[in-house]
Amino acid sequence: MNREKNLKTMPRAIFVSHALLPDYKSSELISRRLKELGQGWPEKGKEPGFIHWLTFPVVPPQESGGRPILVDFLIIPLFADAYFRAIASGKAYVWACEAVERAVENALLDGVSPDDIWVGWGAFTKIATHHGKLFLENNPKFSSNSTHGDAGTGALVIEAILEAGFKPGFKVAVIGANGAIGDAVSRVLPSLSPASIMLVGREDAPGQDRNFLRLRELGVCVAQKVNGGQTKVTTHQDKRTACLEQGSDLVIVATSGSTVVRPTEVPHGALVLDITTPSACGTDPRGWEGKMVVLAGCGQFLPGVLPLVFGETGGEPILDVGAGGALCLWGCTGETISRAVFGVRGHLAGPEIPLEAVTQCAEHFRGLGFAPQPFTAFGKSVATDAVRQFVAA
Repeated sequence: MNREKNLKTMPRAIFVSHALLPDYKSSELISRRLKELGQGWPEKGKEPGFIHWLTFPVVPPQESGGRPILVDFLIIPLFADAYFRAIASGKAYVWACEAVERAVENALLDGVSPDDIWVGWGAFTKIATHHGKLFLENNPKFSSNSTHGDAGTGALVIEAILEAGFKPGFKVAVIGANGAIGDAVSRVLPSLSPASIMLVGREDAPGQDRNFLRLRELGVCVAQKVNGGQTKVTTHQDKRTACLEQGSDLVIVATSGSTVVRPTEVPHGALVLDITTPSACGTDPRGWEGKMVVLAGCGQFLPGVLPLVFGETGGEPILDVGAGGALCLWGCTGETISRAVFGVRGHLAGPEIPLEAVTQCAEHFRGLGFAPQPFTAFGKSVATDAVRQFVAA
């Protein structure tokens, strides 16, 4: 009883998301949790509500300077496509906010101080809340902390590029460069000394140029970070041909919403780092022959950091939630956790991510023991050496 009470009074990281795709491992675990609660997936047209999916403590290494926290992972039991369709009507926003408000209220009742509560937005709840900005505008008296977590994903992507063995002189394209993660990753890429950076954004509607202007502005910012080097920075608004024209060695997929990246849009011999949730490259390996698609943007904890792993279901410990392997979590979840562990107060909201937030997050991940996920391709593990050999070929 005392142990449970001690857990409840720890600083709290509250993370909210929705289910991803029906055949994902995480969806199977959500189904089990619903069954344990005597519930099922909501019928069409019914309010989905939310469930407390995972509850577990995080205990950082003693030398890190961090403190133990409790994670409360909330799930709105709708698959990604259904949740995404509800964004335009505002329903998706309401569902995410209701879940967070209830969880924050519960934490306060447990005796957790408001400034020791961190809220994180996952998957399409970012879009529904305008990356947390709309929530803060509508809740000016909100006295806890919040983040969309994309700095964490960005930090893990940069680490994954280095892990894959890319050396200076490679050609890289960022599909979704104007998105929050794509923007942050694009600004960091010059530090890796690529030969060229292709920033790929959305096409504009006829007679409009908003996307073009945003992409051009980003291109100028990225070019300024080259610092006299030889990196060529270009922009493109047609993902169907951009990577083929560049002859990309590396394609970073950082799109949002329902954007799909097809094998025909990626050159032979390219490594694709897909950091979208759910995957923009799909789950079917057919057509990707001669190219390598690996998931990135998730991280893996050291075993001792999760003394109770991710909790249990049916009396069995949960080691793998479908985020890339045992003890893996999504980068945005990891960032929410790290900010709580190291007491980073305030808000990271809106579509732009300060580079210092990415750098800080990378440092905290190292202290916490949260490293880039093992490489996986279409549900199967890929050895790091195999990825490096592919890159070097």
